[in-house]
Amino acid sequence: MSRRDRLIALAIVAVIHIAAFAPTIGSASSILDRGFWPQSERILDGQLPYREVNFEYPPLALPLVIAPALVSDGPSGYEYAFETQMLLVDLALVALLALAVPGSTRRVVEALGVYTVGLIAVSGVVLWDSTIESGPLALARFDLVPAGLILAALLAREAKRSALWGALLGAATAVKAFPAVLAPSMLRGERAPLRALVAAAIPLVVAAAIVIVWGDEFGSAISYHSNRDLQIETLGATPLLVAHQLFGAGAQVTTGAGAFNLSASGAGAARTISIALTIALVLFLIYECWIRRTPALIEATAVLAVIIVFAPVLSPQFLLWVLPISAVAYGAGRENAALLACFVLTELLLHNYIGVETLDSGFVWSVAARNAALLVYLVLVVIPIFKPGRTLKT
Repeated sequence: MSRRDRLIALAIVAVIHIAAFAPTIGSASSILDRGFWPQSERILDGQLPYREVNFEYPPLALPLVIAPALVSDGPSGYEYAFETQMLLVDLALVALLALAVPGSTRRVVEALGVYTVGLIAVSGVVLWDSTIESGPLALARFDLVPAGLILAALLAREAKRSALWGALLGAATAVKAFPAVLAPSMLRGERAPLRALVAAAIPLVVAAAIVIVWGDEFGSAISYHSNRDLQIETLGATPLLVAHQLFGAGAQVTTGAGAFNLSASGAGAARTISIALTIALVLFLIYECWIRRTPALIEATAVLAVIIVFAPVLSPQFLLWVLPISAVAYGAGRENAALLACFVLTELLLHNYIGVETLDSGFVWSVAARNAALLVYLVLVVIPIFKPGRTLKT
């Protein structure tokens, strides 16, 4: 694809994103109003992020949360600034897809198309509105930042830029910890593994040093996530929700860690099984991809899909982690058709979220439908890896 065509594609898609999302900037958001904004204000007032504010994310997420508070006043101003920041991140991701994805015009256009359709589908702009957020999901969270950094790292690896991909993956991990699991996938076949590892360590060391010099420590963030209950939207919770809906099994909703969780007979076992399955399947997948020399984009997509589907915590924005990577890996294939169905069903789930506390049938069945679609997507991206004699391409 010529540079001129790439710039044209960038301009067209950027206009679409601005037209879809710019009018929503400043929309009310529960996580911004009751979470990020008061946390940022307390930190700017001198409180320690981890010891006193209980900030749950790695250190490089702090600038993303604090910066909007530096240029705004009050929760409504913070929402406007934060969502503007995330729209700029979205446009940067569009630019990355348009200008950095190698290959044909078709590959670039399909990647841009899948990414755009997925983001808009879960924004409340075209389909149903959300009953818990007034604005687009992608603008009220910062999950596009690690997703974009991961994609940039994978593309840098394809271009054989060892230090660059290492630094990008390290930065992504220092924003939200989950990208660290992709390191083995990206190290396989790397010509300069030490250079990549050193580059990956730099942002992590810098982030840790800032926290330590600040007089803080990370313990609260680790315990926060390790002690979380089974979230209501997870695959592990779904059979219990369906049993409650069909047979009155006595499930209840509790709140904790900023989420709705499931309290029911078997919820503890479901959480334990979910954790064990996630760890076992990720390790098995990494091993199999290593010996089969699976392309890094394909492997990264599959690993992230396993984490999203089987982990005991599944918030709607987690689907954003895999969207741009899967868009590049599979284009307009059936895999992304299934993924886009997951985004549509997630928006339906957000629309029915008003029934979460009473476990209304509309909420329960939208959770079950979305998670069934996620299983279909997982099968489509994982099973071909194990088919003998099949060569996977990106």
